Amino acid sequence: MESNLLSGLILSFFGGIGFVYLILRFRSIAVYKLDGHTLLLKLPLLGSLEVKGPERYPGLFLQNLCETLDKIKVFQGLIDFDLMLKYAKDFNINYVGFDGDNIDGTWNKGRLAYSTFAPGDSGEYNIFFDPGLDRKLVCRHLKEELGLDIQPDELHAFLFLHEIGHTRQAGNECYITAKTSHRLASKKRKRRKDMQILYRKVEKFADDFATRELSKWRDRERGGEMMRLGSILS
Repeated sequence: MESNLLSGLILSFFGGIGFVYLILRFRSIAVYKLDGHTLLLKLPLLGSLEVKGPERYPGLFLQNLCETLDKIKVFQGLIDFDLMLKYAKDFNINYVGFDGDNIDGTWNKGRLAYSTFAPGDSGEYNIFFDPGLDRKLVCRHLKEELGLDIQPDELHAFLFLHEIGHTRQAGNECYITAKTSHRLASKKRKRRKDMQILYRKVEKFADDFATRELSKWRDRERGGEMMRLGSILS
């Protein structure tokens, strides 16, 4: 009887020591964030374990939402946001921003907008335009130099559509040729002339596309206003 009691006490003692040891060991669990959805747990005795969170969340991350809403307000001061969303979806536009064409993000004088291929093989495009333009002055220059009748509040919509007019989805195959044929711009006068002609074709196509699509959008907006006015009067 006493032997069994002693054995029980000994087992309890060592069991307690083991329990305390495990608690102390598990206090040393290390947690590392691999990405937005994955944690790496370093567990004593068990090794490493990756834990993935849900890929989609039913709620809203409010800080991200507030930042996005602030950006939308800036865009809405420059361009019809519905127009931007529609054409971005239709023409595979990945990103629209104000990043300048210089390395430090500033804009070269006289540069209004530009576009690039998005990274990877997605076939998407990024579009950038200068938010600090003197819109009245630029519209006057467009009128004088190209005969384009653009209103100041339409300028960034026109620039956005112009850059879309460079895309393959808009039918501008010359743009692809110009982007991929840098060797034409060599010291030989004939090749430089060929490149100049090609770029003029590229810009003319983009101007025509932007003018045509902006006219369609104006007609659509006028039609919507007439329908709203009709519903009010009725």
